[in-house]
Amino acid sequence: MSLLNPVLLPPKVKAYLSQGERFIKWDDETTIASPVILRVDPKGYYLYWTYQSKEMEFLDITSIRDTRFGKFAKIPKSQKLRDVFNMDFPDNNILLKTLTVVSGPDMVDLTFHNFVSYKENVGKDWAEDVLALVKHPLTANAPRSTFLDKM
Repeated sequence: MSLLNPVLLPPKVKAYLSQGERFIKWDDETTIASPVILRVDPKGYYLYWTYQSKEMEFLDITSIRDTRFGKFAKIPKSQKLRDVFNMDFPDNNILLKTLTVVSGPDMVDLTFHNFVSYKENVGKDWAEDVLALVKHPLTANAPRSTFLDKM
């Protein structure tokens, strides 16, 4: 191997991402909040969440455009969801628990997936590490064998 041709290694998925974390997934349109377990598959191909009814939804990592946390994440507008998260109390620290994953086929048609963790600063770690997987050069420009493995 030559120093002139460096080898780009595939992205590494951290252990806590593949083990998962408990979140509450909420939607402002339907005003439904439900507990989920959010995970990234061990090879870093998909971000998925499992509901209590064992129903599963997933996102392809390559379709994620941005991850947001803290004051940049979406906050519920409906009063019902605000009451669920106790947002109207002055000592509430919901901004330390929020995570928004922005996905879509292009930069115009975006979908926002909103999560609130049970613990503080979990959303920040998840947002940074998932975005690191998304921005890795081999995520979108992988060899053909990787895409066959993904299927």
